[in-house]
Amino acid sequence: MSEIPKSYKGNPLIYSWQYKDESGQILGAVIRYEDPNGKKDVVPFFKKNGTNWTAGIDINPRPLFGLEKLAAHPKDKPVFIVEGEKCAAALQGLGICAVTSLGGSQAAKKTDWTPLNEFKLVYILPDFDDSGEHYAHDVLELLAALPQPPKTKTVRLQGLEKAGDVVDWLQSWLDNWDGYAPIAGELHEQIKVKLWAEIKRPSAEPKALVNDDAWSVPGEIITKLPKVAALSVELIPEPFRVWLTDVSHRMQTPGDFAAVSSLVIAGSLIGAGCGVRPKQLDDWEVIANLWGACIGRPSVVLKSPSMKEPMSLLDRLQAAYGAIYERDKAEADFDGLVDDAVLKDLKSKLDTNARGKGSLNKADLQRLRDEFINLNAGAESQPTRRLFKTNETSIQSMTLLQNQNPRGLLVYRDELTGLLARWDREDGADERAYFLEGWNGNGSYTDVKIGRGVTEAKTICISLLGGIQPDKLTKYLRQAQKGGNDGMPQRLQLAVWPDEPKDWQLVDIKPNKEAKQAAFLIMQTLADMDFLQYGATQNSHDDRPYFRFDADAQEIFNNWLTDLQTIKIKQEDNPLMAEHFGKFRSLMPSLALIFHCIDLAGGRVSGAISQRAALLAVAWCDYLETHARRIYAMSESLGHGAAVNLADKIKAGALPNPFTARDVYKKGWYGLAETKDAETACGVLVEENWLRRQQPEKAAVGRQPLADFYINPAVL
Repeated sequence: MSEIPKSYKGNPLIYSWQYKDESGQILGAVIRYEDPNGKKDVVPFFKKNGTNWTAGIDINPRPLFGLEKLAAHPKDKPVFIVEGEKCAAALQGLGICAVTSLGGSQAAKKTDWTPLNEFKLVYILPDFDDSGEHYAHDVLELLAALPQPPKTKTVRLQGLEKAGDVVDWLQSWLDNWDGYAPIAGELHEQIKVKLWAEIKRPSAEPKALVNDDAWSVPGEIITKLPKVAALSVELIPEPFRVWLTDVSHRMQTPGDFAAVSSLVIAGSLIGAGCGVRPKQLDDWEVIANLWGACIGRPSVVLKSPSMKEPMSLLDRLQAAYGAIYERDKAEADFDGLVDDAVLKDLKSKLDTNARGKGSLNKADLQRLRDEFINLNAGAESQPTRRLFKTNETSIQSMTLLQNQNPRGLLVYRDELTGLLARWDREDGADERAYFLEGWNGNGSYTDVKIGRGVTEAKTICISLLGGIQPDKLTKYLRQAQKGGNDGMPQRLQLAVWPDEPKDWQLVDIKPNKEAKQAAFLIMQTLADMDFLQYGATQNSHDDRPYFRFDADAQEIFNNWLTDLQTIKIKQEDNPLMAEHFGKFRSLMPSLALIFHCIDLAGGRVSGAISQRAALLAVAWCDYLETHARRIYAMSESLGHGAAVNLADKIKAGALPNPFTARDVYKKGWYGLAETKDAETACGVLVEENWLRRQQPEKAAVGRQPLADFYINPAVL
């Protein structure tokens, strides 16, 4: 290659290594230039300008150095991989098949390693520094990804000083050898014997070279979740405002959890008893039952106590209706005793007459017949207990309860994880479909079982409320992102994931019982509300009463819906978020109806849904959008949250150096307790230069040993 420049930046050419293809055709060359002080420039020349070679390479992926020797080498014979053309050429001079990649220790992934496919055995000889270990690790991964990968062993040559390589090892056995000249033939076998001894020696993993300058600057590992809007006092319906503010202040928890819980409860009390028709003429109807999820770390943000505060009002309401049921049942039992006595008397008269001892004539028999018919016609059915919530979720039980409670029920779970996990199983598919139908609030269901007969619910209206941990939610987002989305995540319309409180303080004051009682009276009124008396409309063909927007509220809804359909959904890049916006179409009118009914119960308004309720509903949609974006961001960077947690543990000195992924998940730390989560977190920290991964040699028998992760000293 006479066209290669003899000097570069004024420094002379020291040596040239030609790259050839399998047939021996020259692809280019790597040239070493040195200044008088020994500072080197290693420059690739793979571009041609006419007959001249110019610096640079435009081949992608890059070819291996030694391809022509590899092509002639039997696949059942070992191949050596070293770092750098100088080392590869030195081994080639001994008659050893050796290859390397172009560009140094950081460029292995830019190289085409497929020529090594189907080879039986490869020895990797890294330089004695962290860069060399990084190169060996990359090569191991790249070879393992081949369709028919070779067996590999990393050979760490003994006696090398820091940054030493194969040439340095050879020079320790060869006096006055410059590293470039051919090695005398009579020495080849002797050197091969020494090299074979190195190969046979067990290769221990090196200690981390914590002071090595090859460590890159570690990246910043911080939470990348989008910011969420804080729950302002103005977002809380005024009749609940003092009560919910008092709850969050005393508990020192985000107010979002209690506020969302109270809205889900209010929506469940309205349920299928009333609807909203968001358009002025159309009969499109929305039911106000909602699904809410309170997302946060366990025992940190007090999800459960925050949800249970509003739920305690529903428990109180259910207990009050339970007492009414017991009273009604006692009255019904007494009436039943009276009816039984009358029937017994009738039967006695008929029996006596049938035995010929009575004197009943035809008129008497007709009179008894009329009494019997009137008795049955006047008999009252047994009372049913009105329920507002349940923990039961089986289809048969839910259908029976829905039939007895036509407004619907709230299903409450302190942790939604168990319910979601059951729905993921094959035997939970029917129940999952049932709940998805119940989310609409106006479906129906007929259950037919041999021995039990027909159980029919004309309306299935299910509200849902519970807590869930962020890492547990990840599974469902993964499934949805991979195309298994049936709309379950999007139905959790009132899902909130607020920031954890930063300025906690000890608060020990009495609860505001007056505000809590006022909130209870609102809920009690909602449970008993005759919507027609409060201005709802119901014609003979309508299933239930309904409200529409007043003129000002209608304009707000029309503008909001137009913006949603023509801008938000169309311009949204995240498919999960776009599907979530699709559910907003019913969310805004549902919230407006809930806010309006709360105002009705408080005596603040009457008639059609007001402008105030519509504006508050729009504000809530804006607020909930920020939380939805945070939730769905988990599907875009599923491993980053786990990496943040792992980084905190590393900085706290909670792990040895080095450590394995097993060391991490065995700890059971939050977000890192699963094998996949721990491995993903380690992978993220490797990419951010917090860790370096070293894969031990494959065991002769048994399982592949786990990779070691070495910690960048800059983060310790």
